[in-house]
Amino acid sequence: SDNPYWIINKNSLTDETERFTGSFSIKADITDWWWVSYRMGIDSYTSDYHNRIAPGGVVKREWQNGMMSDNTRKYEYLTTNLMMNFNKQFGDFNVNLMLGTSTDKTDVKTTNRMAWNFQVDNVLAYGNAPEANKKFAYNLSSKRLVSVFGELRADWKNTIFATVTGRNDWTSTLPIENRSYFYPSVSGAIVFSQFLQDQGILDRDAVLSFGKIRASWARVGKDTSPYETNTALWPVGTFLNGMTGIGNSWTRGNPGLKPETTQSTEYGIELRFFKNRLKLDYAYYTNDSYDQIISPRGAQSTGYIFCSVNVGNVLNKGMELSISGTPIETKDWTWETGINMAGNRGKLENLPKGMDIMYVTDVQYGNAQAASYSPGAFMGISGSRWQRTDDGRVIIGKDGMPKVESGTFCVGNREPKFTGGWNNTLTWKDWSFNMLWEFRVGGHVYNNTARTMMSAGTSEFSADVRDQVLVIDGAVDSGTKDAEGNTIYNDYHAEYEAGKTYVIDGIEKSGYKIIQSYYTGAYASETANYLTKVNSLRLRSLSLSYNLPKAFLAKTKVIKRASVQASATNVLLFTNYKGDPEAAASGSGVGGSSSVGFESCGVPSTAGFTFGVNLTF
Repeated sequence: SDNPYWIINKNSLTDETERFTGSFSIKADITDWWWVSYRMGIDSYTSDYHNRIAPGGVVKREWQNGMMSDNTRKYEYLTTNLMMNFNKQFGDFNVNLMLGTSTDKTDVKTTNRMAWNFQVDNVLAYGNAPEANKKFAYNLSSKRLVSVFGELRADWKNTIFATVTGRNDWTSTLPIENRSYFYPSVSGAIVFSQFLQDQGILDRDAVLSFGKIRASWARVGKDTSPYETNTALWPVGTFLNGMTGIGNSWTRGNPGLKPETTQSTEYGIELRFFKNRLKLDYAYYTNDSYDQIISPRGAQSTGYIFCSVNVGNVLNKGMELSISGTPIETKDWTWETGINMAGNRGKLENLPKGMDIMYVTDVQYGNAQAASYSPGAFMGISGSRWQRTDDGRVIIGKDGMPKVESGTFCVGNREPKFTGGWNNTLTWKDWSFNMLWEFRVGGHVYNNTARTMMSAGTSEFSADVRDQVLVIDGAVDSGTKDAEGNTIYNDYHAEYEAGKTYVIDGIEKSGYKIIQSYYTGAYASETANYLTKVNSLRLRSLSLSYNLPKAFLAKTKVIKRASVQASATNVLLFTNYKGDPEAAASGSGVGGSSSVGFESCGVPSTAGFTFGVNLTF
């Protein structure tokens, strides 16, 4: 790469953006129970990007005489919304009806200009470049969505609640026969504690202060990006044997796309006891996403690499539990505590025949890759494994190393069994102390940091094992078969020391090289060797604050309120993972997008300490 001083003084990379946003709204009250409103909004911006590469740089060979590029992106989003609302009381019933329509229009225009190999030195201009060294491109993307929707809500004595909604969308991104789709929802709740109190069954000073059950069912539709139904062409260019022409891009359009659909249900209960001193909230949910629009990698023999298709069901179900309360509440002391836990189980089903594995992301480290299996784990990890006999012994090859089974296999699941947190706040007079713990149970993380350092021989583990005796146990092919034609395996046991020499399959090898070869090659081919089913407990934060007494502040006649606070974050971590598992919890990484469950040379969560003084005058 270029010297930083060269980049600063010779090259330039600039951008500028002009943006306009605005909205308009009007509302008319027709009666005291009926109003109509209209809203319109716009968000428009134009961004210009300029890049200049001076002659003599080392970025690319073709740019030795300089390069310039100017790119413009114009974005415009226009939305409108017309809505009317009716609200009426009929005895003990309160009814609300909302009806409306909306439109969304998005236009994106990009213009790209580029030139290089300038003829006159140090003159970076499009007119100074040969025609063969210029590129110009223009792209336009437009999308429109029109919707009508409605919602009916009703309640009886603030005790029984019911809601029904419906929405229909028409989108420009799907085929004409599939561009209209309707999705409804139904939900309800009963505050049974209020009902029992009204009926005289439950005393208002009873142990149960509040109780509510709730249930909901919903279906949601979703369209796709513009032009997914069409197969685009590459720009005119030079192809095999110097031929000039155009060709299909590597993404094939699908004129039969349907909208994605997600159907969900939720059941829950909320309870409060002892005049709200103890609270409990529990929810169970299911979520079924089907006809999903994805672009999995396909066989290149089809002439394409990607194609958007409606495939697969992603099924999620889980539970959420929250328990909180105030165990201590006196004149001077208060202790508030709360624990919450959540667990989800996701799986994939109904992929097309012959497609049992789907790579929905490009995340890959070594032989470990983010993958979804049908039927099986949606957040799976694919990898390789050693060959084994029916009774589980590792099969050893002629080179004395474990043999690798052909193909890829589901070797892990990145989804935790459950996660949660425990929060505590202790207050004494003007002092307040807070402590937050977070925990995680289960879910695999692939430690690519350990694999990389092992391959380079820089890890503590590699330093320890290079001088230790390497023991390889398993089974070898005896060369004979049983009556049913199955291979008979003999037990295998070998030990290697760094300072000795061994003959394996007629080849003399040093023990040091054998140990090195095992840990940099065969060991990594068993992907599970770098997988950890993570359990962790983290003290996320501590804080201590003190509010100065009002009587003391009154003497100043200037300061109304004053407080002093000290806090610390990421204080402690207890885990079976060699490193910080939170480094694998981000949504993106150097190995690709959605790299949850993969940790590669990540930076651990930074511990921090803050001290502050807040004054109100």
